[in-house]
Amino acid sequence: MRERDVVRRLVAHAEGRPLPRGTTRQLHVAADEDLLIVAFVRMGGESRPWGIAFGRPGAEPELLTVPEGRNRDLVADMCSRFAPALLRHLRTPGFVDVPPTEAEELRPLRQVWLPNGSHADMLHHLAYAYTFTQWRPEGATTLNPLGRAAGWLFREAQRPGQQHVVTATEALRTSYTFPAQSTRLEHLGFLLTWLDPDVAPGERFAAAHEAEALAVSTALDPVLERSRIEKPLDDWHDARNEGDARRERARASEIARVLEEELRRRYRLTAQAISHLRADGRRTNRGVGRLIDAALEEQWHEHTQPELRHAAGADPPPFTPSPETDRDAAAAGARYMAHLASASLAEAVLLHDDEELQDEAIARGDGFRGTIADVEDRSRGRWMRTAWTVRDENPGPLRLREGSWVSIIGSPERRGTILAVRTGSDGRRTFEVEVSGHVTWPVGSEVGFVESSNHQLSQRKSQLIWSDDEPGSWLTHARPDDDEGRR
Repeated sequence: MRERDVVRRLVAHAEGRPLPRGTTRQLHVAADEDLLIVAFVRMGGESRPWGIAFGRPGAEPELLTVPEGRNRDLVADMCSRFAPALLRHLRTPGFVDVPPTEAEELRPLRQVWLPNGSHADMLHHLAYAYTFTQWRPEGATTLNPLGRAAGWLFREAQRPGQQHVVTATEALRTSYTFPAQSTRLEHLGFLLTWLDPDVAPGERFAAAHEAEALAVSTALDPVLERSRIEKPLDDWHDARNEGDARRERARASEIARVLEEELRRRYRLTAQAISHLRADGRRTNRGVGRLIDAALEEQWHEHTQPELRHAAGADPPPFTPSPETDRDAAAAGARYMAHLASASLAEAVLLHDDEELQDEAIARGDGFRGTIADVEDRSRGRWMRTAWTVRDENPGPLRLREGSWVSIIGSPERRGTILAVRTGSDGRRTFEVEVSGHVTWPVGSEVGFVESSNHQLSQRKSQLIWSDDEPGSWLTHARPDDDEGRR
């Protein structure tokens, strides 16, 4: 945890309330028709869902449950009923009347909201179970597309700056500083209670502690499972073995009532988080638009295009990443560089429209502020360059060095290079920065610089990794020798 985060949390504790993080909202919240809330519950020790809730904010969720979460036929049938809703929401080819033919046709961006990180992990479990499965209940033809979509959503959720998959706890944590330990910030009910304006400041800690007692993760409270489900489930098994269909249905309904109650609470809390973020008085950061553009490009290349080929029956079928491991060195390397590019882009585009993010960057040494002491035109012919001398009267940590690329705060397209850094006897720094273009800011103006984004370089590397004639291709494109594989 950084020093500024520690100070901010202490201030929040002293004031007895969460404090806004940043001067802008750094997350897109889609309209109701473009937003799907999904919540899961699972049986203790199992990875596949026992129940699923999904729907739009402001509407009652659709609830799907099975009496026995260990019965793969029942679970697969339930997932095959959930799959069309998710696949239509993502505009997956084969599940919409007019499939998209380019990234622009995926607008507006569709979001999937989940209560917390354990529900995002369930996407991985669904991908593991159904992406490549050749087994399916009779008539269940949506399991493979569901597995591929869940796998893409899970991978996308790990990409910095992505806007498709939102866990409500992460959205609130990045929007507010809460006066509580980090280990408690994954509980959605706990966070929402701190934000509830109807709870008096002196009562929030006790109320949040009480809300924390109700499980929000995919796992049910073990006490609840033992006290309300264990006996009906045992009786359901007995009735099934004895062929007593009436008793079997009765016990299944009894189990479903408990699971639906739990699913509704998780769904309702997620909807409350969405409402709270929408009511936040801060405007949306202008950089979010760039992140949405990048998200749509990712969806087009990583999900929609491959699904177009699947729907067309392409032979061979398109490459599908394995839920277990990369299985393709070039794909793994390309995605690594794509994630680096996304992280750099997200930080850069959000920072230039948020004063608090700018202060944080300077505090950790990734930028500086000062006064322009001199401006010298160094243009030669068509090569436009201007050298600025900038004096920093309040120097702090500095990770920038001579040769570092920087951008003017508030003008990310205006880039420069640090030519020299000189420190006086009084500890104050003087920077000489060569700025591209003929920039004539007046002497005496206040200006700030932060490290430039290098996302274009990482994006280029991500593309080059796919080539089999670039340096290092012997590693990323090698195939194991048959004799080696047999040993």
